Amino acid sequence: MKKKQLYIILLAFIASFASCTKEEDLTGDIVGLGGETWVKGPLDDWLSTNYVQPYNIDVKYRFDRFELDQDKNLVPVMENKVIPLMNAVKKVWIDPYTKEAGDAFIKKYAPKQFVLVGSPSFNANNTITLGTAEGGRKIVLYKVNAFEYNNVAEVKQQLHTIHHEFAHILHQTILYPVAYKNISVGKYSVTWFNYSDAEANELGFVTSYARSGPDEDFVEMISTMLIEGRDGFDEIVASSPVAVQPILRQKEQIVVKYFKDSWKIDFYKLQTDVQTELAQVITQ
Repeated sequence: MKKKQLYIILLAFIASFASCTKEEDLTGDIVGLGGETWVKGPLDDWLSTNYVQPYNIDVKYRFDRFELDQDKNLVPVMENKVIPLMNAVKKVWIDPYTKEAGDAFIKKYAPKQFVLVGSPSFNANNTITLGTAEGGRKIVLYKVNAFEYNNVAEVKQQLHTIHHEFAHILHQTILYPVAYKNISVGKYSVTWFNYSDAEANELGFVTSYARSGPDEDFVEMISTMLIEGRDGFDEIVASSPVAVQPILRQKEQIVVKYFKDSWKIDFYKLQTDVQTELAQVITQ
């Protein structure tokens, strides 16, 4: 009798539940799975004409958390900063490499996406990240909202970052001579950020960040030599202690030879091209 009563109660519950449910229409689109859509404007047209069509490079300026470190507080880029920055990037990075290495070179080795962020990326050790290169396919550029043509230091810093990150792509494709790693053995430091550039120069490094490891040392040499030019680099060498000047010159010669042997690029011609374009960008 008790079992019969239990069955009756259970059936009543099921019937009651069934009568309260409503059928939902699940045939519609699920929000967010179709990708972001927006009405494209003049900025998108400019990026398409100058980056997408000629080089198949996507410039992502709309803020997307999934493209960035989730544990960082970051600010979206201001749209009026995008064209000035990317125009400078094209003139001071793409055009010189295209002139010296050919159109096919930049199309093959350039990253296929730039992600722009308005603010710096602040780190726990009180340093900031200005750019990252991910697997040779994507470069993230930070601190874009501070970019101004009339701010020479800011222009050079952003373009230094571009050349730095692209140099990573190059040496990850064809490794630089192992001999370079042995030049400053014992002088690299995980606490490089506690030293100024001048203190790093005294040890045979072109910047303080170059002290963080051989790879960073190598790409900092490239980016500094390109952005500061031959005269600027010579000044760094001349202001360094006499004992370490041969070290900086040795690193310079390895960089020049690497570009010639690995990429068939005359580094000093590339350096001149970068300086010519940089001067035009700064004065416009």
